[in-house]
Amino acid sequence: MRRLLAFVAIGFVACGTENEEGASPSAVLPPGGGGDAGIVADAAPSEGGARNDGGEGGSGCAPVQKMTFTSAAAVPLGCDANTPVTIVDAALPLAAGDTTKHRVLGRGRFRVRHVATNVIHFWNVRVVVGDGATSFGLGDDVCPGASQVRGNLGIGTASSAAGRAKLVGHAGAAPCTPGALVVDAGATLDVWIEDGRPECAGKDIAYGSHYLANGFSNTYGWKTTMEAMPGVSAKLATEAGEKVRVLGVVEGTPATNPNTTCGAEAATLVMQTSLDGAILATEKDVVPASQGMGHLVLSTTPGSGDGSEARTVNAGTHEAKLLVGSNFVGTVTTGGCCGDGAVALVRER
Repeated sequence: MRRLLAFVAIGFVACGTENEEGASPSAVLPPGGGGDAGIVADAAPSEGGARNDGGEGGSGCAPVQKMTFTSAAAVPLGCDANTPVTIVDAALPLAAGDTTKHRVLGRGRFRVRHVATNVIHFWNVRVVVGDGATSFGLGDDVCPGASQVRGNLGIGTASSAAGRAKLVGHAGAAPCTPGALVVDAGATLDVWIEDGRPECAGKDIAYGSHYLANGFSNTYGWKTTMEAMPGVSAKLATEAGEKVRVLGVVEGTPATNPNTTCGAEAATLVMQTSLDGAILATEKDVVPASQGMGHLVLSTTPGSGDGSEARTVNAGTHEAKLLVGSNFVGTVTTGGCCGDGAVALVRER
């Protein structure tokens, strides 16, 4: 089978084995350039700490700013990983003359639709906020005539030199037809911006991922029971009566897809997020059909009143984790060639 290679500024090579529909949709990290100049996927947290292991209550720091940007039109995906199309592109509300660096978290939610009648295509979408310090592409397959709602997370540092929030993506197959996959209008990009003063970094946003904790070459093998993914955790300290919001996303990759026929998918994967050991959200879906490797992206979905994401907590340090499990026997992995798993915590006060 052929291999798909993508090079990043840090020298990491993301590669995936093609199935009969095309190259792996996972972890394709195109180099900076075009509309996303300077965006790289760092192997370590950005300045100010993309990973937070606790800290003080943040007295004197302004609460996070929360906003949502929504796409107004459908966006066809092209086939070139090095020139992804823009789904959402918005300026972050930084004050004129603001020279501080704000840690910023982004969560994209979008519907991908296969509008052609040809082969199965995959999609790959990244969340690029600020300098896009952690912007890993995730994706899975879509059968002709089908659609699916998916999500992704990203974290970065916003400044006067890097003050935008973007959702960008591309598609692929063998052969790939530009425009076969469309991201429908109404795609959203939620953004949380932390106080930019140095003493406030890490007080309101925490983020952990498999790639950041374990490197790009190591993989985690899913079990047939729910298990916390090693190293994928985030911690924040709060005062009594405040809320914390837990966001999760993961790509699971079966080495051989148990679902090979469009419309007859049955085998499923499951993702959960937890806060201080208690399960908050459970997401489950079938692995989209393909005739090679399989890929499924699972992400938390805001429920009624955000009950599946946000909780009021007592004073102290709180920890979020990401748990995953497979409902079929066979090799399923996260990491390496094929996508990340991440969990984020946001303090709301």
